[in-house]
Amino acid sequence: MLLSKRHVEPRVLLIEDTEDTRELSRLTLESQACEVAAVSSAEAALGLLQAGERFDLVFTDVCLGGLSGIDAAQRIRQQFPSLPVLVTSGLQPDRVTPQLAPGIHFLPKPYSMSELLDAIRACFGDHDVDRAA
Repeated sequence: MLLSKRHVEPRVLLIEDTEDTRELSRLTLESQACEVAAVSSAEAALGLLQAGERFDLVFTDVCLGGLSGIDAAQRIRQQFPSLPVLVTSGLQPDRVTPQLAPGIHFLPKPYSMSELLDAIRACFGDHDVDRAA
């Protein structure tokens, strides 16, 4: 597995409202031995977290219908400060990064699958994956 030094299957909460992109990202992550819960809205993702679902990483698009990915990322980091969050967007980085709190990482679109995996590794800080509380 390329994402963790241990052979732990990281759980990724994927938030993407575009079905094709969501499916491609899900398949890519699963090909790297990740367990993926893919949802189409920030509200659905927050519902899973509040219901007690445990994840090692949240990966969200910035532009979503309803609550934005940035707003969702901020809420997630407030409620689950040890849970890494990776946001992605086709917007110019200088429009996105100033809105990001510490612990929220940014991956500009378009990205290759190897860039996605590198960004996820960076979120984990090249440390072993620990289950977020």
